Amino acid sequence: MTKRIAFLIGLALALAVACGGPPDDARVGVVTPDPAQFPPVSLLLDHRCGSLDCHGARTRNLQVYGCEGLRLGTATPGCRNASGTDTTAEEHDATFRSLVALEPAVMTSVVQGKGQNPELLTFVRKARGTESHKGGTLVTPGDDQDICMTSWLAGAVDKNACARALAAPVTAR
Repeated sequence: MTKRIAFLIGLALALAVACGGPPDDARVGVVTPDPAQFPPVSLLLDHRCGSLDCHGARTRNLQVYGCEGLRLGTATPGCRNASGTDTTAEEHDATFRSLVALEPAVMTSVVQGKGQNPELLTFVRKARGTESHKGGTLVTPGDDQDICMTSWLAGAVDKNACARALAAPVTAR
């Protein structure tokens, strides 16, 4: 009986070591743009993409949260945006997590490249209309909306471009 107990203890230890995975500091994570700079981009995404029939739907792989669409339970009803704002910090965080989780390896590559080749990211290609997008072409490379998104990817969000983009009429091209 003691050989069997010793065998089972040894097997349990071997499985624990084998299944434990690397220590926390050895795990590979996604490199993201600065989340503290994200709120102006989040407001733009909410305004342009966050309606309940688009990315404000819980069924979408990219979910955009904010006062103009999908709300978190902590949000109060109503909305003052573009951009008076009633979007909560938690909603900005939820949109950030949803966006950076779409293509973590590609996001890492773009961010480490200081925003070079943003079109590697699906959300940029779809917004620019270079990949099929039910919402149509929403931005043109170099316009305020595009600058708002790509400047964030490059590490220094252009808040003025984001503000101008929020004030522009919403039209698909």
